[in-house]
Amino acid sequence: MEVNRCLYLDSNHNFTLREEPIPQPQPGQALVKIAANGICGSDLHFYKEGRLGNFVVTEPYIPGHEASGTIAALGGRSSRFKAGDRVVIEPGIPCGKCALCKGGRYNLCPDVVFLSAPPINGTFCDYIAVAEHCLHPVPDDLPLDCAALAEPAAVAVHAVNRGRVRAGDAGVIVGSGPIGLLTLQAFKARGGKRAICIDVLPNRLEWAKKLGADETLLAQETGPAARDIGDVVFETAGNDEATALMFDMVKPGGRCVQVGWTKNNRVSIDIAQLIEKEIEYVGVNRYANAFETALAWLTDRRIDAQALITQRFPLDRAKEGFDWALAHPAETIKVLIEN
Repeated sequence: MEVNRCLYLDSNHNFTLREEPIPQPQPGQALVKIAANGICGSDLHFYKEGRLGNFVVTEPYIPGHEASGTIAALGGRSSRFKAGDRVVIEPGIPCGKCALCKGGRYNLCPDVVFLSAPPINGTFCDYIAVAEHCLHPVPDDLPLDCAALAEPAAVAVHAVNRGRVRAGDAGVIVGSGPIGLLTLQAFKARGGKRAICIDVLPNRLEWAKKLGADETLLAQETGPAARDIGDVVFETAGNDEATALMFDMVKPGGRCVQVGWTKNNRVSIDIAQLIEKEIEYVGVNRYANAFETALAWLTDRRIDAQALITQRFPLDRAKEGFDWALAHPAETIKVLIEN
């Protein structure tokens, strides 16, 4: 009898692979057979530190939210999907009723349920039942392993939307990890012209060059050269110092976009520059209305998923994938866990 393998993470930083019954989809739900998951930076935080921001691992839960798969069964009649359809999961499930949801900013819904935010279970499993309205069809030309990057690509799409990227803009992307490299490609796809990538690791800057960066700078060597260089600056590293320096890097009248989540939630910033330059400073909370664009750009390779997948592990060796990502940051962009 087929079972549902589920990978649990506990508060002692231990993984356990359990076998459970396959869930039954309820009306309005679909049962998705997972094909692949990307390991997100948030998953690594929960594994290594037991928390991220206000979310804390207290009881065993299933991480993972960057998932692709196929529909195995439906919980009722559906006008959108049938068994065998290839899909990706949008893991934020909003109430759909509040003013924010009705206004299109459903990522800010106060009652949103996000898969893999402790104690909510995520997608490191063989099967998961999810609401149909949180599924997006995968184009025929996009392999399911690449489709698993739709969720982080949606973050990048939302970031360039929040930054109001315009044709011809000069952009600065601070951090050349997975989200930074996706933001670089989304910036170019949206019409941005000159892109400058900054990181502390030379290897990651090499990836940035291959993926379209016009200039790269080591963070420790920026200095005066990084002043007033971007119409829009994206902080994707979650670094206190980088966040504080964004106001140096942006041009007068420019936009600063906070994508990364800094360690202590508080940083010291120069309010004088915010006022004198009339800087727009905006945050990015996951994404809203971004998956269709993310999937389109992955399909036509304006966002190159294959170039970002650096390691692959099967589900029963997922811990090795997590340990690899933590131990080899200079050699790792996206670790994929395949079922």
